[in-house]
Amino acid sequence: MPSRLPTSLRSAARTCALALALCPALASAAAPACLSRAEARSVLTYSLPQVIDGTAKRCRQALPANAYLTTHGQEIVQRYSGQRETYWPQARSAFLKLSNSRDQNMGAIAAQLPDETLKPLVDATVSGLVAQSIHLESCEEIDLAINLLAPLPPQNTAGLIALFIEVAAHSDLASGRGGQQPSTLRGLSICKD
Repeated sequence: MPSRLPTSLRSAARTCALALALCPALASAAAPACLSRAEARSVLTYSLPQVIDGTAKRCRQALPANAYLTTHGQEIVQRYSGQRETYWPQARSAFLKLSNSRDQNMGAIAAQLPDETLKPLVDATVSGLVAQSIHLESCEEIDLAINLLAPLPPQNTAGLIALFIEVAAHSDLASGRGGQQPSTLRGLSICKD
């Protein structure tokens, strides 16, 4: 396995990891949450519509009118939204784990929220964080990546993104840029199942 991922994949993986942080204040915590691969896939499958929507909103100004996100972005958001409810129970548990590991008070508050309150909060936060974290010069590469991944079912796309996060974290660790735990990237740690 190469020790370094291409910059565009590293950027995409970091963007997804940032989206999982739930709010900017949580990203500064020292101890990362450790999600299983299955939990990471559930969180990502649940979040993909918001990730794509936030990306489309952010990149709208930087992409040509015929870009994939411009012409098919809402179509893929709708298609990827179809399975969200199936993944919500495990995603909810993983979101709470992430929140609790960064701020126990925040985690306790989030755990008390009913799904009808927590889901819109998670959705809006993920979409907003993605939109804030994308550099406009990356939009063409991200557009191409989404175009290439679009034919896949959402759970396969989520699995690939989780794998990219894991590989990028190992790459950072091997190059001395990562933390002391393997598979850690921007406060998200994917543990071996």
